[in-house]
Amino acid sequence: MEFKDSWNNRVLIVDDQEEIHQDFEEMLKPGLTETSTDDFAGAFAAEIDESFLPAFELLHATSGDEAYEMVKAAIEAKQPIAVAHIDVRMSPGIDGIETTRRIREIDKNIEIAIMTAYTDKPLAEIVRDMELLHKLLYIRKPFAREEIQQMTLSLAEKWNVEQELAAKRRQLTVSNRRLKAVLDSTGDAIAMFDVTGHLVFANRWYEEFFGLTEAQLKQMSPDALRRHIKRYFQEPDHFEVTESSFFANPEKVFKEIMEVRLPKRKMLYRFTAPVADAEGNAIGRIIVYRDVSKEIEIRQVKAEVSRLRAELERKYAFDNIIGRSQKMQEVYALMQQAIESNITVLIQGESGTGKELVAKAIHFNSSRKKGPFVAVNCAAIPETLIESELFGHERGAFTGATMQRIGKFESANGGTIFLDEIADMHPFLQAKLLRVLQEREIQRVGGTATLPIDVRVIAATNKDLEAALKVGKFREDLFYRIAAFPIVVPPLRERREDIPLLAEHLLKTHVDSIGRSIGGISTEALQLLINYDWPGNVRELENAIERAMLLETSEVLQARNLPTQIRSVHQSLHVLPSQSQDATPGAPAATEILPLEEVEKQTLVHALEVTDNNITKAAEALGINRVTIHRKLKKYNLLENR
Repeated sequence: MEFKDSWNNRVLIVDDQEEIHQDFEEMLKPGLTETSTDDFAGAFAAEIDESFLPAFELLHATSGDEAYEMVKAAIEAKQPIAVAHIDVRMSPGIDGIETTRRIREIDKNIEIAIMTAYTDKPLAEIVRDMELLHKLLYIRKPFAREEIQQMTLSLAEKWNVEQELAAKRRQLTVSNRRLKAVLDSTGDAIAMFDVTGHLVFANRWYEEFFGLTEAQLKQMSPDALRRHIKRYFQEPDHFEVTESSFFANPEKVFKEIMEVRLPKRKMLYRFTAPVADAEGNAIGRIIVYRDVSKEIEIRQVKAEVSRLRAELERKYAFDNIIGRSQKMQEVYALMQQAIESNITVLIQGESGTGKELVAKAIHFNSSRKKGPFVAVNCAAIPETLIESELFGHERGAFTGATMQRIGKFESANGGTIFLDEIADMHPFLQAKLLRVLQEREIQRVGGTATLPIDVRVIAATNKDLEAALKVGKFREDLFYRIAAFPIVVPPLRERREDIPLLAEHLLKTHVDSIGRSIGGISTEALQLLINYDWPGNVRELENAIERAMLLETSEVLQARNLPTQIRSVHQSLHVLPSQSQDATPGAPAATEILPLEEVEKQTLVHALEVTDNNITKAAEALGINRVTIHRKLKKYNLLENR
């Protein structure tokens, strides 16, 4: 038997006879055991090799009071005594039984052996206090050397093993508390069950989630607990089936999303996996419930953002800027070139031609599409506020500036800023804008720091900037900076062949808002739309279509529901020569009234020209089906070479 170096080998001898102390000194000294003819001594000698005896630290007391004080001092010095051999009868002073009682009051761990010469009495008669008998051995005088060695070794080892186990239990308790604190801090409801389905452990969240205390959980049978928990779930039968599967397949891992209805509706991620011992044998199963309602909501929001972004990209893709005329093809070509670089773009065109639509199409098809698109109407903001609107301001920069404000340029960082109606910008601000375009940095109103920005600038105007240059209303250096890449959007009157396509597109766009189906536009109405000059361009056309749809009671948009100014063009009896010269080829003069069949024929011809003789697309544009258009084409002998 070998003791660890760190073990406690302190032994106290309590006896009023000096020779007893000498005997213990001799018996507990390490050395080879002498051969003994005594059978009892020989039996112990066979078990103990004295060369392996530990170096016991022997302490001696000749009275019970002295022993008590020595044990007390040892505890205070944090060097407790492991074993005490106490004689029953001692004089003067207290006897061995009272000495044992007092020592036990201050040290419950010490191992005590009672020594007595009364060989005919059992220990229970000598020590009548049953509580005192705990951890108490009995040895009769005279002693056998091997008997004392064996007993002292065993008691010392027992004391040290018990203290080591107690320390490990304390460590385990601390570890369990730490583990519980960690599990309680996760926010997940966590429980462990044994292989029979009995609960082994549940954290605070598990208890609170299912409305049970720790005591209730420990008392509940697996079936009772399952019945209690399943009523929390939206689909209790499904819960019971999966719960049974867990324990029927102890080696498997299960994951699923489940909905609970109590205490309130939420989505839970349910995870369960086997728990194995050191040999890999399943000893139970851990179950984790995690509230993923917010995560699912966030994923749904992200999906919705992605959907809206994709919708925006589709909305502002080139194929949704309606027009197949030659002039629009030229615009598309310029837009494509603008998309492939970060060059500043100037979009020019009359009001209502769709300049902002072009700007958005460039942004949402460029490498900056994931960044913001910020539009600023320079004509709609008062001159006193536009600098703050564009560049922001610091708190206290001017009266009313109670807090810092981020300007449009900062908001557009990483994306595109669209400066609409830039011709109306104040000359003072034009100088600041020029500096921003040159330096790529801004300074908030009232601030001293310069802030770098990464912004693409797209400007637009419906005015003649070159004329504004001549009268000094627009800076020449700024003009050449923003007009590096000009795109001119043609007015609608210069691309009349796009009107049928635009009208059909707008009809489909607004059909949901009016709550009823309008399948197409009548031939007469379409002819009026083609003949009108559209000073308000596409915006005016959209308003006219939407108004007519609200008034329409049939399934085809009729001419009578178009605005008066559009219908009056066809009814006009006087026209200037210059107007006749500018009329669209094939369109009737204002003084000429064509038969309805001729108008229908011209409309069919025009629709086929615009759609490159695609009868299906022509039928869709005119709002009629293929059978009808075939019949009409045959009627007017227009099917040849189609």
